[in-house]
Amino acid sequence: MPACLHLATLNERHFTRHPEPLPALTACLDGLDRLGKALGAGSLSQFVDITELELQDAEALLEASETVNRSVDPETGLVCALEDMQWFPVAAGMITLEAMLNHLARNHPRELKGADLAQLSAELVYCEQQLRPLEHEGAQFHLHAVVSD
Repeated sequence: MPACLHLATLNERHFTRHPEPLPALTACLDGLDRLGKALGAGSLSQFVDITELELQDAEALLEASETVNRSVDPETGLVCALEDMQWFPVAAGMITLEAMLNHLARNHPRELKGADLAQLSAELVYCEQQLRPLEHEGAQFHLHAVVSD
């Protein structure tokens, strides 16, 4: 069951799971983590929330023995509520994203050998563009892991 990451943001109680999948970021997460650590900017994987994957795994186990009553949270439209998810300050994520984007603009890092750097850069820019306006508002975010289609 492969997973894909999506950007999710929370500004006060306004939740948005951005519909655009981030397949290059998902595929290169280990390399990006190594790059972030080498740059002293931390890892991107620290911002991944796997709550929805964990709930789906738990449901799969329960389905074998009993009927699962699946309800959708009215705020998120997902099976998990805002309080179930892990959230991180946008400002913390921006430090990591900006360091990676600046480095990728000038270099072809060995940590990402064989990666589609144009697609990866485009996805990182997308995240940065979505998060930048929320940074001064004290918003939160995570990289939302979901089962790939």
